[in-house]
Amino acid sequence: MRANALDGSRLPGLDEVSAIVSLGGEMSAIGYERDPFLSAEVELMRAALADDTPVLGMCLGAQLLAVAAGGRVSKLERVYVAWPRLAQLSAAAGDPLFGGLTDGLSVLEWHEDAIDPPPQAVMLGATDSPGAALFRVGENAWGSQMHLEATPPMVLDGWLADSRSLDEMRAAGYDVDRFRAESRERLPGQVAAARPIFATFAALAAG
Repeated sequence: MRANALDGSRLPGLDEVSAIVSLGGEMSAIGYERDPFLSAEVELMRAALADDTPVLGMCLGAQLLAVAAGGRVSKLERVYVAWPRLAQLSAAAGDPLFGGLTDGLSVLEWHEDAIDPPPQAVMLGATDSPGAALFRVGENAWGSQMHLEATPPMVLDGWLADSRSLDEMRAAGYDVDRFRAESRERLPGQVAAARPIFATFAALAAG
């Protein structure tokens, strides 16, 4: 079941799903209580954590997961848009979802908030961007500040064709043409590395 904050979709109850995948968006987890959809999503994640239902959060989804588990999110001074390299931490070696992700992989990050993960979170990976990059809460909930779900059409024909996004990048001092060229070069590698992760998560949900 899909739910979208922008079209008035209803979030499902925990008894209607076998797993939760929460993706990114222009909203912020800061002050989520004032947004009915985000507030409901955080409550759904809290229920999933208590029930050990698998959760996978990307960017905003990871920020909401962190908040649901008792962490915090803070505002950056400017938007962060880059392809930093991922450093796999020692705990990642035994992780069932991200253990096989390539150390040193260039990963896409595009966010305005930074994650301060909950105390019980297991840190799996780090980049040179502000805040946590990759973490696990409990045994079945993962948060990735990285946009591992991104595909070339999504980024090149979508995000980098949006005038507001481009204006924001330029205002923050980024070279849009350079970033577009880097994204065109690096996206195929990230897609190939991320595909097994999503297949594994699907198997967790099915199991």
